[in-house]
Amino acid sequence: MRLEEELAEAMEAHVAGVRATPAMGGAIRRRNRAHRLRFRTAGVALATAAVAGAVPVYLSLNAGPAATAPGPAAQPGRGTEVAVVRDVTVPDVVGLHAQKALVVLEAAGLEAQVEGAGGEGDLVVQQTPAAGEKVARGHVVLLTSAPPGPTENPDPTADPDPTEDPGPGDEPSIPNDLGDLGDGRRFGGVEFTYLPEGLQWGEGSVKDGFGKTSYSTWWQEAGLEPGMYSVQAVVYRGQAATELGRRMKGYRDQGARPVEIGGERVYIVRAGESVGRIEEGGTPTAVWTEGAGLAIEVMMSPDYYARLGQEKAEAELKEIVEGVVPGR
Repeated sequence: MRLEEELAEAMEAHVAGVRATPAMGGAIRRRNRAHRLRFRTAGVALATAAVAGAVPVYLSLNAGPAATAPGPAAQPGRGTEVAVVRDVTVPDVVGLHAQKALVVLEAAGLEAQVEGAGGEGDLVVQQTPAAGEKVARGHVVLLTSAPPGPTENPDPTADPDPTEDPGPGDEPSIPNDLGDLGDGRRFGGVEFTYLPEGLQWGEGSVKDGFGKTSYSTWWQEAGLEPGMYSVQAVVYRGQAATELGRRMKGYRDQGARPVEIGGERVYIVRAGESVGRIEEGGTPTAVWTEGAGLAIEVMMSPDYYARLGQEKAEAELKEIVEGVVPGR
């Protein structure tokens, strides 16, 4: 008998008694639905579904998969370099609010998918893998969330129709951590004196989503659904500003060079889904240090950038940067 035939028979004998459990199909369908409701961890997305011509607001800093360290240099006649993958311990996020759990997992170098509405007040009632397990950096942790109270522990066999469009109750509310900002141009001790014509405040804001003492809000074109942005800004202070400085160093290491705008050295890059990575097709982003303990980031929606056209969009981005005034 040929070796291939022996292997085939051995494999057949090994899986002969394996059967899918009755719940497996439901679990797969629930996971598929969770993918549709996934918070965007390149920025945690506010909206639960993609909207044509619009991009969801970033609610927190995307950690994403960390870059792997290069292995020994390739030797002549040998293959490519070997990447070193460092395992991380899964943190315990059961009992945390869903959005807080996402921030904790991202800080640990993990990604997440959320089953359930993932609303601002919802709690994580289950996580897979469990807390304490070792996984590769960038591993996706599946979270089950539910509103607090009697419905905190949902039936794990429940199988909502994955083809059903999410209703109003499925959409998390827009956070407004900083209160009424008026036109949204003044927050975090900084004023944005210039915005492209036609943009209005998105009536939402996030505090500490991009690190302790960080503040963010966004502006949008008329007609965009709530939670979508055209331009978003983040003000970093204290330790958060220090962390952004490290990210700028990462951009320099990848070949980015600053340009001088309004007397400041500004990096304008295409920020990718992984923090600190420049990627073709990423989000047009300007980052710079405004002063000691103060750094600023301005992101332009790729859709808005495309509608303006490269030349006008880059000119508008530079005008926004030049119009930033601290201490007003």
